[in-house]
Amino acid sequence: MATVEMEDFSDQQLWVLIILMILGGEVFTSMLGLYFKNARANTDDALQRRLALISRDIESSDVFNNSQNNIEGIQSEATMPHSQVERMTQNSRKILAHVVTGYFIAAILCGFVIIVIYLWIDSDARHLLKSKDINMWTFSVFTAISSFANCGFTPVNHNMAIFRNKPTFLLLVTPQILVGNTLFAPLLRLSIWALGKVGKREEYAYILRHPKEIGYSHLRTHKNSVYLVLTGVLLILLQALCLCYFESDSKAFEGMKWFHKLVASVFQGASSRHAGETVIDISGLSPPILMIFAAVMYLPSGTSFLSSRGDSQTLTDKEENLNNRATWEKFVITKPACLAIFTILACITERKSMSTDPLNFSMFSVIFEVISAYGNVGYSLGYSCDKLLKPDATCRDASYGFVGRWSDEGRLVIILVMFLGRFKTFRLKRKKPINVHPHRTQHQRPEVAG
Repeated sequence: MATVEMEDFSDQQLWVLIILMILGGEVFTSMLGLYFKNARANTDDALQRRLALISRDIESSDVFNNSQNNIEGIQSEATMPHSQVERMTQNSRKILAHVVTGYFIAAILCGFVIIVIYLWIDSDARHLLKSKDINMWTFSVFTAISSFANCGFTPVNHNMAIFRNKPTFLLLVTPQILVGNTLFAPLLRLSIWALGKVGKREEYAYILRHPKEIGYSHLRTHKNSVYLVLTGVLLILLQALCLCYFESDSKAFEGMKWFHKLVASVFQGASSRHAGETVIDISGLSPPILMIFAAVMYLPSGTSFLSSRGDSQTLTDKEENLNNRATWEKFVITKPACLAIFTILACITERKSMSTDPLNFSMFSVIFEVISAYGNVGYSLGYSCDKLLKPDATCRDASYGFVGRWSDEGRLVIILVMFLGRFKTFRLKRKKPINVHPHRTQHQRPEVAG
């Protein structure tokens, strides 16, 4: 969803964008969350030890409390498995943070190396970048990180359209898109399983058996991971089949061979969830295909059409949970309502353009742009001077997105939508009180397999 020509950026500016894409990526932000959670757990653990020592000192002040202290000593022996589980959970979370870090570094390095090797082999692609005065190394790093972080940017204008007749390159970039978002959770679980087979550490098995105890949102159960893979593959195949069947003879695929059309369709299907990279001009696609894209963009990366478990909560439990929620938590706005509100705001800010230029600023184009921003995809229908009701000699077609033609107020609305879409999976949590008497805790925890 660019608002300027990408080829106008200098090499130094592209590196600034590379850093920003790294910092804003889903895997990187979740990795930081793990490290912060580990640091907080260490702080709370140290505070619990201090409180335990203070409690013992106070209770040993008289004979009666000494007898009580003996009883509590017996209880602490009985609750030793709880402490062991807490230590296991903390150690497992630390190991998980290292695993995610390794996954993050390995994915980017592999993507970078694969792109560099391809450019060295394909002289036409290398000369194409040279003709646009784009450094091959910068392009490789930028594309690898942008694809992994699902930013949708490329250092060239018209995104991936210059590689539309290079199916090998598209097939190499497609896995990079998937491992950074849609298939991150299943591949992370697979990586932990493989490391457990090699390392033989019990923490790996504990992570796989108790993902909820670890508290990492991208860590799923085995069944849920399988369902995520099936859902992702089915959505990609559905979009690819629809594109090949309905759009094979359209202007978007003009001049492409059948195999190039197939690969481009698969690439578009993989990009439509979050990456937003385009190899064809999607503004020329038929409305049904654009509606499919809009629906897929709305779905989060963790969407699964198959349920991993039934709803085990009774109606009484649900009512109690609802009553226990804070007042502000009961008035959280729903996603459809959020999209409706910001679509109305966008229509208000762009009402003048919608009246004078209704073909470009159609209601569907505005809705598509808002959904794309909320899903952090970046797809855009663009702007065409040929659609102007009154021809304008000063109008010039550009490669950047439709939002680049919006007013400053409209762009601010889209920026806000992107922020809300980026943080839609985060929730404010009430801080739990610290237990002043750690030995008297009786919460049930999963047992650790010895």
